[in-house]
Amino acid sequence: MAPNQTTLFIKNRRDKDRIIKDAIFAFSGGHKALLIKGEGEEISTAVEIAEILKNRLYPGIEIGNVNLGSRPFFIKRQRGNNNRNKNNRNKNNRNEKDIISKIEILLKTKSIT
Repeated sequence: MAPNQTTLFIKNRRDKDRIIKDAIFAFSGGHKALLIKGEGEEISTAVEIAEILKNRLYPGIEIGNVNLGSRPFFIKRQRGNNNRNKNNRNKNNRNEKDIISKIEILLKTKSIT
């Protein structure tokens, strides 16, 4: 992470207003860059937040970089020894997600040249 950069993680859509406020305060406080991270269903929320910030603070900030990727998705295991679950494990794994998509959007202040 670069100096003067804040990272905001989107956990759920209800945090959208709070994250927008935090981002505005970060830029107002002198931060030069802001990294917005979203995973899975919150990718669309991350993009929406980036666009809102870009439009509200226009022409003060720009989208510097967008990274797309994925990471392993781990399902919590149930406690206890249930033989039925062990026997059906291979059948069920075909329908379960094993990776989750993610996005990182870098917003930065425009440099005057």
